[in-house]
Amino acid sequence: MPDSKKSALEVLNEMRKERDELNGLIQALEKRLGISSETAVGIDDDEEATSEIPPVTSMPIGFFHNLSQAAAAEKLLKMNRDQPLSTSQILEAFENSGMQLNPKNSVQILYTALKRSPKFERVGKVWGLKEWYPEKRRKREEQQEEDSSSHM
Repeated sequence: MPDSKKSALEVLNEMRKERDELNGLIQALEKRLGISSETAVGIDDDEEATSEIPPVTSMPIGFFHNLSQAAAAEKLLKMNRDQPLSTSQILEAFENSGMQLNPKNSVQILYTALKRSPKFERVGKVWGLKEWYPEKRRKREEQQEEDSSSHM
């Protein structure tokens, strides 16, 4: 009997040590992603896990490597599902990831790239993906139909 208790205690201590190591790894990853322990999402049996969106300021170096600004903005917006970002927020993410930007006119360059791309929609002072705004698309299509029928 004493041997079985000792082995159970050893197993318990090993598991506690592993738990402590895992907690340290989790905290390091949360810190890297800019997630505080209080806001970290827990997983319940009945709920699906929801991903915490890393703040724009915590983009890893090289995250947008070899992507055009439009492609990088699309990647960023897809990560931040249904959370439109301003031009300056997008540029901040680019800068924090190490993307080389022209300091003189980076705002104008990004704005023009997003405005010309059919994938983006400007809503107020922020950018989102067109797929997030199906109502705007319908209104635009109806307007185009009216314009084309009035020219006939």
